[in-house]
Amino acid sequence: MDDLCHIQYTAGTTGKPKGAMLSHGNWMTALDAEREALRLRPDDVYLGIYPMGHVGLSWGIAVLRAGGTFVMMERFNPNGYLALAKQYKVTVLAGMPPVIHTLTHSEPGTENDLRTARVIISGGGQLLPSVWEAFDKRFHIPVANSYGLSETIVIGSGTTTLPEYPALTRNYQSVGVAVGYTEVRIVDADDPERELAPGETGEIALRGPSVAKGYWNLPEATAAVFRHDGWFLTGDIGYLDAEGILYITDRKKDMIIMSGWKIYPTEVENVIVQHPAVADVAVFGIPDERRGESPVAAVVLKTGSVLPEQEFESFCRTHLAGYKVPRKLIIVNDLPRVHGWKLLRRTLREKFGAMGP
Repeated sequence: MDDLCHIQYTAGTTGKPKGAMLSHGNWMTALDAEREALRLRPDDVYLGIYPMGHVGLSWGIAVLRAGGTFVMMERFNPNGYLALAKQYKVTVLAGMPPVIHTLTHSEPGTENDLRTARVIISGGGQLLPSVWEAFDKRFHIPVANSYGLSETIVIGSGTTTLPEYPALTRNYQSVGVAVGYTEVRIVDADDPERELAPGETGEIALRGPSVAKGYWNLPEATAAVFRHDGWFLTGDIGYLDAEGILYITDRKKDMIIMSGWKIYPTEVENVIVQHPAVADVAVFGIPDERRGESPVAAVVLKTGSVLPEQEFESFCRTHLAGYKVPRKLIIVNDLPRVHGWKLLRRTLREKFGAMGP
């Protein structure tokens, strides 16, 4: 069970990709956790869209292990996705935030193609509450909004919202509760020995039998995040509420510190994306000689829309504390993403970091 099975390279959103060493035992417990979380049955039909070289494949293998059917797509396209869902009477849908966004804005009647689905999976990036709510009210398909990493084989040691417990969605914001054999806690980002209380924001730590053995040929990187007591420091920022439900705030390395104030980009993005002219947005920090860092926003506008900087600033100041308002607005044609969905703020910092506040 402890033998090396698989080396999974991370997405490298905040640095160079690292090879997570996953054992056969990691995989077996991960498949059990996914089967339990989705309540998989032999009559389930799963429509998979995740790359075959990624731990997301585990969802499909978990369905097979439960005796179900795995329908494969080489890559997501809306028409093919809907056609396969209808043809095979799919019950479990693979999804991610861009997929759910696409379905939410699809033509009337799409609901009929997905009428056999009992759950759709989301993960790998933030599912905006507004998109999640719109999808829920239109399709009435529970979203398994999941949190995990390459180092934990998705929710092998992670969390998810469970289809039969809709209250876990908590205003369409949470990533649910620990599943399988997972333990989760929040620790001080600067002192991981100190566990934080419910409601306090810090670094998310996970422990369980699906946590990787470490990084391939990177002993220092391994020692930095794979703790001696079994806890894995994820690099993600979030908090637990009083009932143990987890909320993701941001990536640790994406957090902006301006004059001692901590700014979480996702919180600011959730506000900016509500402006009627904004199609997509990324907030990131650039060096500031006086403040240390300053937040700026790269915005993709909707077709035919304009957004004067003064209007943008006024909108932000109406909905955000003053220190969280981006100091610059950058209009871009698109945002850099891994496989079209996981945001690469690091690339934006490298491109625009020299522009000054």
